[in-house]
Amino acid sequence: MAHIYNDLDKYRKGSITRREFLARAVALGAGTPVMIAALQGCATAASPSAGALSPTAAAAASGKMQKPGDSVDKSKSPVFRGWAYSVDTVEDNTKKFNAAYGENVNYKTITGDYISIIENMHINSQPLDMAYSNPATMNRWRVPGWIHDMEGFWDIDKVKAELYDGVRDSLTIDGKICGLPYFVSNRGCVHTNDILLEKVGITPAEYPKTYEEMYDQARRIQKDGAAASPLLSHWFSSGIWFGCSWGYLFECMNRGAVLFDDKNDNEPVFDEKALSILNEWKKMYEEKLVPEGIFTMGETDFIDAFCTGKYAYSQQQTYDNKVFNDPAKSVIAGKSRLVPAAGQSWGLIDEGIYVLPNRKQDDVMLARDYRLTGFFGYRDHKDELFVAKRWAIENALNSGYKSVLQDPEVVAAYKKWAPDEKHIDTMNSLLAVAPFPKVWQAFWWEEFNTVLSREVQSAVLGQKPVKEAFDGLKKVAQDLKAQYGAA
Repeated sequence: MAHIYNDLDKYRKGSITRREFLARAVALGAGTPVMIAALQGCATAASPSAGALSPTAAAAASGKMQKPGDSVDKSKSPVFRGWAYSVDTVEDNTKKFNAAYGENVNYKTITGDYISIIENMHINSQPLDMAYSNPATMNRWRVPGWIHDMEGFWDIDKVKAELYDGVRDSLTIDGKICGLPYFVSNRGCVHTNDILLEKVGITPAEYPKTYEEMYDQARRIQKDGAAASPLLSHWFSSGIWFGCSWGYLFECMNRGAVLFDDKNDNEPVFDEKALSILNEWKKMYEEKLVPEGIFTMGETDFIDAFCTGKYAYSQQQTYDNKVFNDPAKSVIAGKSRLVPAAGQSWGLIDEGIYVLPNRKQDDVMLARDYRLTGFFGYRDHKDELFVAKRWAIENALNSGYKSVLQDPEVVAAYKKWAPDEKHIDTMNSLLAVAPFPKVWQAFWWEEFNTVLSREVQSAVLGQKPVKEAFDGLKKVAQDLKAQYGAA
């Protein structure tokens, strides 16, 4: 780490360039948060608002750019790199964009560690005009000026008006929309196995309204012998950074426990309620309310496990309900519902985001990039939410835009597999109230999240006293915040 700060001193004195600093940091194995923290507070040239655009584009940043005309120079192909999900669909959407605007987007799929590969593209200023992100990485990329905000996009005011409130919050940093929604889900919402619940006399009218009620029902189910481990809680962790750590985060948020004060610069609080939840998790594990090997599951294992019908309730992604109601994949098809929101959301906003990389584009290229991002993340040339609707219809991926779940074609597609007539209303209500963790917009979150996942497991498995793990987490959060400052 000392080498990083020696190089930082050289960067501040002007003896090496910003690019040289970042390249050396990567070579030394420094994480992105470390690099960003080092750059934070240095020369304001690292900010995307400081000299990255031409005078015309800089002026447009405070207003709106003009749509590119049909006659603009298109000799340079926009570069789009995505992760490996439904690649055929993305390729087809790209073809439709090219046909609509006479473009020739260079789209390729990245396999492997997508975020790290994209970050290396940023560091080395490789051509890139659109990429996927999530809320935490979007902020990490914003701080050193690796992405543009979307405030110059001609339709940005319409975008803001059509988004769910929680989604708008997740995309907004320092008052600016920094990306457009790819997919949106309530991660952690509760899915039911009504076949098992009916065995113990629990009807949809008796679905739990609180975590306490769900845990009490699980004990009843276990006592009645209907399931050995009735809960498949969001504790999966095998190589997954959004497993048990996010599960702990959203349960704290939904039950009124405070880990971070989002009104006070994400100040670590770690109150008694948050401690009691971690103690409760340990007790649940000891009671075998959750399966013994849950911490060794990856996400695919986790989804497949609920399809077996062995569990009464599971906290999953919203769109996983389509899988649970697919007879080819699940033994509970037709019998898995979503537990409605009742004073709390059962999860948090999770999403993929389209971001527009900053490559110091001229005005024409920047306008073309806005159009590309807008096509995928908002409306097409026919003023339709084409891409968002397609994801909803074909993959049950929900959108950041409220109107998608009201669209007749989307409604008809959901009804083909939905377990009941109330499914869309339930799903819509869960998305409407899902909170967004402001701490994800602290660039030290990813470093903390790694520790959080490890320490939660240690506490629940009894490898470390709960209070010791809990106090240690607070100390780590305080140290990271002090080291990196506010961002």
